[in-house]
Amino acid sequence: MPKYSQVFLTDQGICSEIASSLDGGTFDRVIEIGPGGGAITGFLFPKYGARMKAVEIDPKLLPALRSRFPGLEIVNMDFLLADLEDLAGPGKTAFIGNLPYECATAILEKTLSFPGLAMAVFMFQREVARRILAAPGDHDYGGLTLLTAARSSSELVMDVDAASFTPVPAVDSSVVAFRPRKFFADQGREEAFRGLVKKAFRHRRKTLVNSLSLCGVDKAAASAAVEKHGLKQTVRPQEISLEIFAGLSAELT
Repeated sequence: MPKYSQVFLTDQGICSEIASSLDGGTFDRVIEIGPGGGAITGFLFPKYGARMKAVEIDPKLLPALRSRFPGLEIVNMDFLLADLEDLAGPGKTAFIGNLPYECATAILEKTLSFPGLAMAVFMFQREVARRILAAPGDHDYGGLTLLTAARSSSELVMDVDAASFTPVPAVDSSVVAFRPRKFFADQGREEAFRGLVKKAFRHRRKTLVNSLSLCGVDKAAASAAVEKHGLKQTVRPQEISLEIFAGLSAELT
């Protein structure tokens, strides 16, 4: 596996489909995260030209990228360390990329927190994508589902088999499109919600009341809040919707 855990797409049809996921979006610029060998870049740069930038962490990849895409602004840095306001500039930005597995969720959170976000199209390990897209009651439903849903709507674009990459990873991947939304108008209420969700899923196999109690929330108060929302005392965190979690957080934090 390469130093930065990159796996490079080799299927040109898939690359074209991923790039086309931005079609119809309204934005001022496109930022590709981790262009790697330029497989997706080859479909993006002809469309967006000077409206596009790429952020690549691996300096060894830059000469080939700059040779293949003259005129493309390529920033050599870790995207997680980037100041997005400085990188993107004013207006609205679309982000796209085949994300490194080990930091994909951190990159997602960073982009969903950016006020200038217009949309994002990211490739994840398939297991992570399933967690993002899960519904209440699904096995994969959890904190990532809820924290993502509080800031965006998400849609599966396509599944991608491991054989479409080189080197071939041990897992399959999925591409997910995100469009920003603000479920919480007040930042303080969102922070309270995020804190409660993290506590709720810290002991996933326990009931919500017991999990919150183990994390320092008054058990009687948690029990009363659950009853107020018409839930059984045996309800587990993975059965509870975003809307109800928001209501619980308003009462318990």
